[in-house]
Amino acid sequence: MTNKDELNNAAMTNKDELNNAANESSILESPEEKKRRFLIEFENPFKCDKCNERFKKKKYLREHKGEVHAY
Repeated sequence: MTNKDELNNAAMTNKDELNNAANESSILESPEEKKRRFLIEFENPFKCDKCNERFKKKKYLREHKGEVHAY
């Protein structure tokens, strides 16, 4: 196997894992939960990777990171 084949296989595995995760969340969420989650993510699309707080603008996320998570 070449490196290219290995990369393609790894990419396929990751896609399969993502599809499986999406299918599982679809099964577990009710339509109301899906709608609520979509609205939250649509209204505040920028999420802090450290504290999971969401922001309406990328600028607000940058300011938050600088003020709250700066060391």
